[in-house]
Formats: sequence, structure tokens, C-alpha cells
Amino acid sequence: MTTDKPALPAPTLLRWEIGIALLVKIILLTGLWFLIFRWQVRPPSKPDVAKHFAVAAQISPATSSLSQP
Repeated sequence: MTTDKPALPAPTLLRWEIGIALLVKIILLTGLWFLIFRWQVRPPSKPDVAKHFAVAAQISPATSSLSQP
């Protein structure tokens, strides 16, 4: 029987893998945080876009005289 030690990857490779894994974890947790807290701010129903952009009707003297008999 041989008593060969298991081959370990290079330490620099492990540092890169750990660094990338931590970066992915931070990105995913940040995205999850934004999803959770953005849902809390949303209104219960969809806003009425037409009501939001509605302009109050203005009656000018020229058109008001036309509607009177």
C-alpha cells in the first residue's frame, strides 16, 4: 500500500473560488433584500394611470358662450 497524500489544489485557486463564492453570495443577498423591501412599499392595487395624468378641464369664455342658449 502506498501512503500517498491526497492531491490538494493550489492555494491561489482556492482563494479565487472562495472570493467568487462570497461575491455571488453578496450579490444574491442584496437582490433578495431589494425584493423583500420593495414589495412592502407597493400599494395593494395597481395605480390608475389615467387618473394620475388627468388634467383638470378648463372652460374658456369662448366655449362657454357656445353652450348657453
